[in-house]
Amino acid sequence: MFTLLFNLIFYKQKNNIYTYYFKDSDVGNKNLTTQTCYYILVLSTTFSSVSTFCCRKMGKQNYNSTIIIIFAKREALNMETKEFWDNNSLFKIKLKDGAIDEARHLLYRMTQLYPRIIDNDLMGNKAIIHNALRLDKAIVNFNLAYFVPYAIRLADFDWEGVTRNGRIIPSLGQRITNRLMKGVANRPEEYVRGVMPFFRVALQHNPSNKDNLRHLAQLYIRVKLKSQAIAIYKKLLQLHQDSYLYAEFAELLTSADDRVALLCMAIMHQHNESYNMANRYHLAELLQMPEPTRAAYEINRSVAARKKAKQPIPADVDRMARLLSAYAPVTEAEQKLFYEKQKPIVEKLIRS
Repeated sequence: MFTLLFNLIFYKQKNNIYTYYFKDSDVGNKNLTTQTCYYILVLSTTFSSVSTFCCRKMGKQNYNSTIIIIFAKREALNMETKEFWDNNSLFKIKLKDGAIDEARHLLYRMTQLYPRIIDNDLMGNKAIIHNALRLDKAIVNFNLAYFVPYAIRLADFDWEGVTRNGRIIPSLGQRITNRLMKGVANRPEEYVRGVMPFFRVALQHNPSNKDNLRHLAQLYIRVKLKSQAIAIYKKLLQLHQDSYLYAEFAELLTSADDRVALLCMAIMHQHNESYNMANRYHLAELLQMPEPTRAAYEINRSVAARKKAKQPIPADVDRMARLLSAYAPVTEAEQKLFYEKQKPIVEKLIRS
């Protein structure tokens, strides 16, 4: 056994096996010749963080020695690992500064480096996922589905939500699921195929989760299995009273009376008028012929909410408002009483 100071000359990688070529520097050991000799160190990325590696002498020099490096740390040898984490730190800085294109390039570079780094604890994998979620917020139509292979590697504890101040915070896995499945009913076929492997994992971890059941219903709609989607919405509304569930369920039905009742419940359970604009417009559509005074109330509220939010008035909304302007709208109290009368209809519907 003798001591060398190694100078890295170059390395090459194939199939997760790294081959490092070193040149020695004489440090005064009398057993060494003054001639330069070369050694090769073979390191597999699948080894644990602290391992024993064998350094084999290369060249024609007449030595009978083999250098054994005990407990060599992989991080000291893996330059890609350092570059990966440097890019991760720089990504956060660029994103904070609003340099979106540069941040996107850094994330792409991280994905290129990832197969060549050591990531037994999967922290590198998680860093890529977190950065992808950050870009998904910053970039319209960001292709989050590209990162499904990383999301599938999440550990079991990444699927466990936490409770803070009485409020349940969704797990990392569930947050990814919700982002991937948003608007899935209107996504192209290629996108749906891309996200389905991860969604199957999400269902395995949280089969009764409200969001996952809703996503499943949207998938049924996507493949034209409406009856299965309706059954899921009925199950959801027996347990939850979210406004959007009532509104989405209404879109699946053909009965005008049932749709009116569901939209009334959607409005009652949504106290933020900016989210009720579409609900009120669709309710006005259904009521304009049988009960125009109620339709006038709903369209007026929809227009007022859009103006308050400084949003443009869509042409179809403006046209309906002009058509119903000839009618005196009912009072707020009268319309709220109308909403209350719809409750039994909805209760019967979701339990049928």
